[in-house]
Amino acid sequence: MSRDLQIFFAFKEGPSQNAAVCANITASILSKQALLATLATQLSFPDYFGENWDALEECIADLSWLPNGPVIIRHADVPLVGDPRNAKTYVAILNAAARKMSKSEDHPLSIVFPNGCRDQVVWLLRSSFVKGNKRTAD
Repeated sequence: MSRDLQIFFAFKEGPSQNAAVCANITASILSKQALLATLATQLSFPDYFGENWDALEECIADLSWLPNGPVIIRHADVPLVGDPRNAKTYVAILNAAARKMSKSEDHPLSIVFPNGCRDQVVWLLRSSFVKGNKRTAD
């Protein structure tokens, strides 16, 4: 039995809704290391954050160290455009976390990309979904 891909991202322009914490991922982030460092800083990841995909997956689906309230990760563009394998991994991790955390009472998580990025983000997510969400990038 095949599962349909569900996308848990918002595609919109303009300022973020009210949030307890908002991470802004700028268009200038081109490397995995810079992306993970930005997320770790802006979301105040714990000291044990290992700066790899597994650590991101663990931290982004928890967020218990943050103040209660909505958490938004807003993207100015699709990060890692020059590294599609890592970009697929990134959007797959975010989508899984958004699915889990969107209904959290303490830390509901929203992932936002600009409208113009919809096709690219959906393609990345579908590509990772087709491969069974197995991460090949680390």
